[in-house]
Amino acid sequence: MRKRVVLSVPKYLKKYLLNPEFGDLVDGALSVSGRSLVGSYIASITRPILYPIPKPDITGAKLVIYYPNRDRTMEVPPEKYASLVKSLDEQFRRSLICEVRALHELCGGDYSRFIRNFLARYHIEADVDIDFDTVRKIYRDYLERMDKANRELVAAE
Repeated sequence: MRKRVVLSVPKYLKKYLLNPEFGDLVDGALSVSGRSLVGSYIASITRPILYPIPKPDITGAKLVIYYPNRDRTMEVPPEKYASLVKSLDEQFRRSLICEVRALHELCGGDYSRFIRNFLARYHIEADVDIDFDTVRKIYRDYLERMDKANRELVAAE
């Protein structure tokens, strides 16, 4: 049985997730399997709900995800929508950091071009879907955390 969940997500996250690497694209919606990353996130928060679920208020972009489930009563509770969106956003941040870090360590120099390449791959427009300075800050904060951890290790020796 295929169930669906409708989430309110930022534009950049919707464009990131509507990609073949996360699942099949069906009429502008994402259809995931139980073994996929998004499918496992959803499976971890579903629970039996025996009453009708009210429709969520959509404030950002609307993302529809179809997921498999054997039990009719298993649903994603509305109070878990925010944590699901947060987990998906964290996945976006991690993949950004991993890709940019690999290229930045290999090539050096300014990492802005690597961030732009990452955004272009997922068809995310800088300063339209997400502020470019915000994306740079994600990677810059990561570099600062790593630098701080390395300084603490050197100081401890």
